[in-house]
Amino acid sequence: MSSSVSDRAVQSYRSVEVETQYVEVGDVRYAYRELGPERPADTTPLVFLHRFRGTLDDWDPAFVDTVAEHRHVILFSDAAVGSSTGSPATSVDQKAQNAASFVRALGHGVVDVLGFSMGGFVAQAIAVQEPALVRKVVLIGSGPGGNPETDPHTDIVFEIALKPEYAFEDVRYLFFAEGRETETQAYIERNSLRTDREPVVTAETIQAMAGLIMDFMGGKTGHYSTLAELRQPTLIINGDDDHFFPVKNQWLLLRELPDAQLAIYPQAGHAPHQQHPEAVAAQVNRFLESRDLEASR
Repeated sequence: MSSSVSDRAVQSYRSVEVETQYVEVGDVRYAYRELGPERPADTTPLVFLHRFRGTLDDWDPAFVDTVAEHRHVILFSDAAVGSSTGSPATSVDQKAQNAASFVRALGHGVVDVLGFSMGGFVAQAIAVQEPALVRKVVLIGSGPGGNPETDPHTDIVFEIALKPEYAFEDVRYLFFAEGRETETQAYIERNSLRTDREPVVTAETIQAMAGLIMDFMGGKTGHYSTLAELRQPTLIINGDDDHFFPVKNQWLLLRELPDAQLAIYPQAGHAPHQQHPEAVAAQVNRFLESRDLEASR
């Protein structure tokens, strides 16, 4: 994916400039970036969990910066993703364990988690596995795991998602709604602003990611049956034109999760936070801040 940067995109984004840092956990060196206000006593850090083939560079700067106006944001890169070392995880549960180890290595005892797409699977798993570590959950463009009621993704989605490089129309189809070429171009331009970029995800890691996604979505891991154990407050965000996870899947999440709310963005695709970065970020902040106020009373 390549694009020149137009005048429209040339503005300052803190997340584009923030340095990549590293923390070692055992024999793995995890890459991460963090920004936002210094952690006040009455708020909780928010950890971002990446999508399939996503690196630290693929988070929308407009979305990250808007969230980070009010939250301490930590962008996490799992083992064998980008400049993180180690071997690729082969299951959602392993990814969740990696994320928990990373959070503890940074010295945090409680965090919020935000997962996009595959990252939403990981967010669900870590919330169930580590209820004391995760305060609340945000799921964007994600799904509940396989069960007979789940609507499958369209056949062409994985064919496009596995391409070595994405053309403009691939990005539009995978992440944006039909007819949203302007928003697609704006995201590509924002995404192109960072110069010191992460290495692309290797073929070995892509294969491992694809396998764990198919296991999760196919019901082989039994995650759907654990949703009732995810008791943290959860915000589910999706577009109504999502080719990966049709809206029915979000209703299943809402039905099974004990404390959840659902927001469907009309005429938005798999990545509503890239199509409407400021609006989605504001909703995320409202959700997190309302819980902060409740906890401080």
